[in-house]
Amino acid sequence: MRPYVLQCLLVAALASGTAHAGLHDRGGGLIYDDVLDVTWLQDANYAKTSGQDADGKMSWINAMAWVNNLSYFDSVRGVTYSDWRLPETFDLGVAGCDYAYSGTDCGYNLSVASSELAHLYYVDFGNRAFVDSRGLQQSGYGLVDDPANTADESLFRNIQSFGYWSGTPYQGTGGAPETHAWHFSTSVGSQNYISKGTQYYVWAVRDGDVAAVPEAETYALFLAGLGLIGFAVRRRANEGSARSRIQANPPSKPANQLKEK
Repeated sequence: MRPYVLQCLLVAALASGTAHAGLHDRGGGLIYDDVLDVTWLQDANYAKTSGQDADGKMSWINAMAWVNNLSYFDSVRGVTYSDWRLPETFDLGVAGCDYAYSGTDCGYNLSVASSELAHLYYVDFGNRAFVDSRGLQQSGYGLVDDPANTADESLFRNIQSFGYWSGTPYQGTGGAPETHAWHFSTSVGSQNYISKGTQYYVWAVRDGDVAAVPEAETYALFLAGLGLIGFAVRRRANEGSARSRIQANPPSKPANQLKEK
């Protein structure tokens, strides 16, 4: 492939990707995370807002039943989604809670690979835990919105500074999957396990993106990339056609340049 054609393809490939990694408001009450490839319900206490629960707090059993029966109408695309679930937690080390002040699946300053809520809190929101990696209390912890960042908590509504259920039952020392489940606290940035009878909030999420119209910036870059490719292809075709005509019909020498034999 010619170098300039390859460059044009790279431009189009980059342009077709998301302009900025992170959270994106898809409209219709849906927020897409392009890193986790999941779509969050914009209302973080929809159980209450929808009138299905008095305050939105419920046991794990009731939370699972609520999210499994949730049907949400997307007013932008005219589609009803019924494939909601609770956020997942991933046990990274020894089975159960590997409690620490940094880098594990349980405690504070978690590994963001340990759960979807940990990623949302620490990466997308850019929030801090109640304690630092030494276990010392630090200021500015919890749900603190950065006014300079429009793609964090400000995209959502009704986020509660409290515990949110994970859909993952707990398996490890100190509990059992029949009686305990993981949860995440947005008030202090911690993750742990607790009895399923505890009253916590529910935040619905679903896999993948909705069929969204590309963002204006991304769409413009994509069209520009396609235009460059089209121009390069046409140019190469025209050059090749011209060479073919010349080779098939070479110009005749003037009569005064012909030599007598």
